Amino acid sequence: MSDSLPPLHFLTASTDHTDYRPAIGPGGDVVIFERTPVGGGPITLCKITDLAAPDPVPFLSGASLPRFQTRPDFCWRTDRVAFNGRQTSNSPIIVWNVGADGRNPARIDNTRGYVYPTWSRDGTLLVTENQGPAASPNPSNTVFDLSGGVVYANINGTAMEGVDVFGGMPAVGQYNLPMIAFAGQPALKGWGGSTSPDPVYDQEKNYIFLNRFDQNGIFFSGPVEPEAPVKSFNPHYQGRAPSFSPNGATIAFESNRPSPGPSPGSSPGSSKGYAIYLCNVRGPYRTITQVTDPALGAQHAKFFPSGTKLILCANHPGGDPPTMGIAWVDISGLLKS
Repeated sequence: MSDSLPPLHFLTASTDHTDYRPAIGPGGDVVIFERTPVGGGPITLCKITDLAAPDPVPFLSGASLPRFQTRPDFCWRTDRVAFNGRQTSNSPIIVWNVGADGRNPARIDNTRGYVYPTWSRDGTLLVTENQGPAASPNPSNTVFDLSGGVVYANINGTAMEGVDVFGGMPAVGQYNLPMIAFAGQPALKGWGGSTSPDPVYDQEKNYIFLNRFDQNGIFFSGPVEPEAPVKSFNPHYQGRAPSFSPNGATIAFESNRPSPGPSPGSSPGSSKGYAIYLCNVRGPYRTITQVTDPALGAQHAKFFPSGTKLILCANHPGGDPPTMGIAWVDISGLLKS
């Protein structure tokens, strides 16, 4: 790993489990994450309550639990957790809601195919990557209430010239819903080299998009990096799984974009492993800052409440142990003023 990148501080180092998709609590002292047995089996949520002496324990308890538990998200205002659950690896995925104690989670009705549930800032609504039968286009980001009622069916809207935008993995911005960042792509034939006769979503061919809506409630979206072309895919701008800093000034995201960055007339380089990057979204320029080494395959970063640290998952340096763990990193030296 480059000496110029901040060090990762691992909280888990299991040889028997792969740990993935962490979420951080409102006090910055509780982490919830997915844990998958190396030999296969149900994915369950675990929690750590002491970052100085991490000891993962099961998060959920109660009489009726989904066997597969994924994609947790904390609401810092209400101290509740939304997550995805299903009974088998092939059964429909839905959204569940539970308190920070993990006791007796409840299903949210009418959420079949809703993945990556993410809280509004006040905890009254959720936004999700909608892969359900009613999604149009599929996937798109849908806002719903805690009873499963749809508030906005599609807040991706359109890009240039009225083209629909595929997208998911939403992140709620400083000014709350319906404004989000998300992993998106125009619904264009041939996007990313696809040979399908119809537009096809490819989660590896996303940019980070920001949405907006006009006074008539019509949504529009565009790449957070203004140079990213929206008529054809350029891997130098690839990105997904965004997360807003608490003050809304920075987006953290994961990308396997080639290195070095784009230059006029350059041909696309070969993609490397996933790394975490920061994009400042205030000021006249959208600068990109690298946080982790692509060799570690870091993904799913989220900000601590302080805004100066990230929680993420990554491979252990040198492959020891040969699993993915949960880690935190201090980014205070990388943030733009």
